[in-house]
Amino acid sequence: MSTASNKLRIGYTCNIRDKCKAEDERYNEWEPPETVEAVATALVDAGCEVSIIDIGPDIFHVLERRRSELDLVFNNAEGLEEGELREAIVPFFCEQLGIPHTGSSPKTFINTMDKATAKRLVAHDGVATPRFQVMRTPYDPLLPDLAFPLMVKPDSEGTSIGITQASRVHDACGLRARVKWILDTYQQPALVEEFIEGVEYTIGLVGSYVLPILEVDLTRIPGQPVVRDAHVKEIDTAFSGGLSFDAAPDRYREFAAVAVRAHDALEALDYNRMDFRTRDGRLYFLEANPIPGIDPVTSDLPAMARRAGISHRGLIAMILYEAVQRYAGHPAHARRFAATCGHLGELVAAQIGRLEVCDEIAWRGHTYHLVRERCDSPR
Repeated sequence: MSTASNKLRIGYTCNIRDKCKAEDERYNEWEPPETVEAVATALVDAGCEVSIIDIGPDIFHVLERRRSELDLVFNNAEGLEEGELREAIVPFFCEQLGIPHTGSSPKTFINTMDKATAKRLVAHDGVATPRFQVMRTPYDPLLPDLAFPLMVKPDSEGTSIGITQASRVHDACGLRARVKWILDTYQQPALVEEFIEGVEYTIGLVGSYVLPILEVDLTRIPGQPVVRDAHVKEIDTAFSGGLSFDAAPDRYREFAAVAVRAHDALEALDYNRMDFRTRDGRLYFLEANPIPGIDPVTSDLPAMARRAGISHRGLIAMILYEAVQRYAGHPAHARRFAATCGHLGELVAAQIGRLEVCDEIAWRGHTYHLVRERCDSPR
């Protein structure tokens, strides 16, 4: 930490999506300039000195040159063209260079980017997930326990890349065509899983707080889509509701407990968002995003935070504070964070003080707090 100003010197790593890339699906995960500005402003409001780092192929050398100038990297970068490794690139370089960073370890990013691996990890800890297989050719035989309709998507993409309303297939011909399209378009295997027809839920965590659970009933959206593709995700916040703790506390606790187990199985840190669907009252894990979108208007995690009474500024401060506390307890970084972050701590304490905690879950020595949606919160 800078001893002169007592401010955290933050490098905000991100991918900035300019107008030329706005219509290209490959850049759906990148952030528009307005989002970057909102996050940078929130970091400044948290008492930080902020440098925006739009990552490129030279990101290792950029971080290497600037490591003495940075106390911590606030990372929201999706990477470049590194395939399964892309989300892990910035955390890996930070750890190699000894620069603290927000968010999960490179291992977690690699495991969650590979959807099949993520499903195997959470299943090992007792979390239900749709039956699946990975297809490397259009003519791989379908496993006998898989029945149509099926969902077909790239195994290592995010933010609905490669997912359209045609991703649900009903017969072998449609399956082969969709797998071939994914192989040809994305040069990677296809994840084929049983299609879960039920309501979709997205569950987010910041530190030990499970934010209000979002319920996405696709039948309420114009056109009644069957999957959350990129277009649906642009508009579905307006049609999303909150799962009520008071109306069904046992169900709410069960859903939150499933999310906590999945979060722990994936070893996610600081913040995370996961998607699930229900069938016959049971929650099924679809995928995790340990570096979720943080746009103040359109992203799911800020939408959950708003329902809890947490401002976008407060959400960014909470994520940052989780990382600061984590590194402050680490011998290699304790001295760097020895000075008290008074303003940041006060800001986070004010946000936490507004939270209405309705229950707690203990899992593997950790206590997680379930946050109720506030009646006066904006949507």
